[in-house]
Amino acid sequence: MRPISFLQTTAFRVAMLQALLFAVVVAALFGLVWNEIHDYVGDQLRTAVEVETASLREAAQAGMLEAQIRQRLAVVPIGPDYYLLSDASGNRIVGNLLFHPRVAGWQRVPFHGAHGRHKGHANQVDLYVTPLGDGRWLTVGRDNRDIGELDEDFSRYFFRSVFGAMLFALLSGGLAGHFFVKSVDRLTARAERIVTGEEPGPLQVERGGVEFMRLSGRLSRILERVQALMENMRQVSNDIAHDLRTPLTRLRQRLETAYLGTQDAALLREAIEHSIAEVDDVLATFGALLRISRIEARERKAGFTPVNLSELFASMVEAYLPVVEDEGKHLSFDIAQGVEVRGDRPLLTQMLSNLIENAIHHTPIGTRIVVSLRDDANRVVGCIQDNGPGIPHQHHDHVFRRFFRLDSSRSSAGSGLGLALVAAIADLHRIALSLRDRAPGLAVVMQFP
Repeated sequence: MRPISFLQTTAFRVAMLQALLFAVVVAALFGLVWNEIHDYVGDQLRTAVEVETASLREAAQAGMLEAQIRQRLAVVPIGPDYYLLSDASGNRIVGNLLFHPRVAGWQRVPFHGAHGRHKGHANQVDLYVTPLGDGRWLTVGRDNRDIGELDEDFSRYFFRSVFGAMLFALLSGGLAGHFFVKSVDRLTARAERIVTGEEPGPLQVERGGVEFMRLSGRLSRILERVQALMENMRQVSNDIAHDLRTPLTRLRQRLETAYLGTQDAALLREAIEHSIAEVDDVLATFGALLRISRIEARERKAGFTPVNLSELFASMVEAYLPVVEDEGKHLSFDIAQGVEVRGDRPLLTQMLSNLIENAIHHTPIGTRIVVSLRDDANRVVGCIQDNGPGIPHQHHDHVFRRFFRLDSSRSSAGSGLGLALVAAIADLHRIALSLRDRAPGLAVVMQFP
């Protein structure tokens, strides 16, 4: 089998989604941090302007305002701080601003012609206008070059971080996905080798987490069922070839004898009747095989409904009580009340019918047959038991196979499919079947889930 391409896997799509989500998270975090820092720097800018304005107003009270402004401009003449002292008409007395104040308070105006470091980021200035007592106006401002530089740095760091986060997410997700796909490849390859018989089961993982252990367990159960079905197919093919050859051979010999023999109408009629009986037996065998196949294919499981198991057991006892008495045997029962399970009632009826009939047909006169149903703490147990000859212990594992018949039963009518049908119905309902020796006799125990 060709190895799986990582680019075609769900792991790759998950890695891409992880990278995208990681980038979105990083972008959101950067956006929040940038907004907080942006607001903080803006508040600090205005606080610095207000502090500078308060200092200059104290200088104005001392008559040193113009000297202080000139001194500040001499130290930093090219920004980012700006000063303007204007008269009552708005004409500039001293300062480095072309501005005509008209109202007091904060004002933000477009700014052009900035000088100095980072001047390219200065496109607006925040001005704080204060009227002085003598009619003059004091304007102190600071441009936004620091905020612009901060925005540029954050943008650069943002793109680097998002790219790095996406790259990290892709690499880590891709690496994890690669090992995951390799593990799945190894698991499926071994499963395929087990199916083809190149390697013995069960399927186990040497490395991996809990999910791989669970997956291997489920695959092992699937492989076991596939192998069981394949074995059943081989067994059925062999058994059909072996068990149906005899009735078909008898049918052919009888027809050939009738064809080549006497023309007596009575004898011909008898031959035809026997032939029809043989054909009916063969058709009944194939019908039983078809029912078993359908049950094993789980075709009836979708129709499961609550079944009153107590009432079902009681009705089967009532139906077979006259039959048992006619056979010279005794039937008793011990059935708990109010027991319910989920299942297919007709199939459960067929299962109980086959087990009771099996106990009737393969036991001698005077046998005691007991049908019981009890409800324990966590399980429901049904039992069909008798004190007849029983089944040898070495055959307990074979009696539920198709066409299997004990030597003592080969002289009686039957196809050997009754207990196989019971096993198929029990498997469909997850009922654990077991045989127990009673010395003398046999008990068929059904443990319902």
